[in-house]
Amino acid sequence: MLPKRLIFSLISLHLMIRCMGSSEMCEASIRGACPPTWNHWGGRCYKATDERLTWSEAKEECIKMGSVLVVPQSDDETDFLVSLVSSKFWIHCNDLQSEGTWECKDGTSNVRYRNWAREEVGLGGLGRAGSSSSEETLPTPSTGQREDCANVLQTGEWSDVPCDWRRHGICKRPAPQLHF
Repeated sequence: MLPKRLIFSLISLHLMIRCMGSSEMCEASIRGACPPTWNHWGGRCYKATDERLTWSEAKEECIKMGSVLVVPQSDDETDFLVSLVSSKFWIHCNDLQSEGTWECKDGTSNVRYRNWAREEVGLGGLGRAGSSSSEETLPTPSTGQREDCANVLQTGEWSDVPCDWRRHGICKRPAPQLHF
């Protein structure tokens, strides 16, 4: 049996030889390789949950897969995400800590991009114009039911709904990269 170090060296040598022959093939085989069933976009890997889950379940499912529940950071990313599922989906935005104060976190950083639906006037519903603050203090929805979690509609706009509703989640993680 060959030692692990030798096997790794042979694989590395094979990749380097392949890369020297065609830089396009090298780029495609080394950068942005997402796991099977994941989709690559913008240097990241994305996967919709197989089942519709509550907001908390979707967040936990993403963690189990080594990822985070997505928060769109641009119109282009929103368009890509909408293309992944044919229904509304959860994003990692909520006002669970303080009613009316929305936090959107994608991993470790706050996300400034917002795309509240126009009918969400109290939530800064400005369509694609969005809002630039990472936390917003907003009025409580008038439905009588706590709407503490955000989902994305098929239009790409955001809406607040009860966290126990069932939606797909979309998980996001960095695309693995090899450096030679």
